[in-house]
Amino acid sequence: MIDDNKEYFFAIICTMHIEFEQLNKEWNAEPNAPEVSISVSGNNVEVTFFLNAFQFENFNEQDTAKLVFHDCLQYRYGSPNDEGFYIFNQSRFKKLGIKWGEFYLVHNSDWEDVFPDCVHVSDQQHDGLKHYLFYFRDGTFECIARDYDLFFERV
Repeated sequence: MIDDNKEYFFAIICTMHIEFEQLNKEWNAEPNAPEVSISVSGNNVEVTFFLNAFQFENFNEQDTAKLVFHDCLQYRYGSPNDEGFYIFNQSRFKKLGIKWGEFYLVHNSDWEDVFPDCVHVSDQQHDGLKHYLFYFRDGTFECIARDYDLFFERV
């Protein structure tokens, strides 16, 4: 029993300092069918999706955004989806107060210890890499990269 408690308390201590900085201001992914597309070009990972024209009037239906993550070490796109987050509590960050459907920079991340089902993009040094997190309707995107750029394509 004590060994089980040690592991539980260690997990709590390790996650207590994680903080989330919301990066999507005045834009977001389409909430119902963002149609996320992920591609890799060298060490960069590109994520394209439809924008939320319902909430943000400066966008039209069919407008897209592209996030380009530079010098990417690894990424993943998978569970939880919105149902897994809300109903089944499958997000490892939900207990820390994170909101579904947003794009975050994760400060003091535990990504070197906990990063499930990742796709390795490069074998670069870990210094200066950042943990990015985006909750889309049908899945969660996480990326470890140096930085990112955001581009809008209007129809």
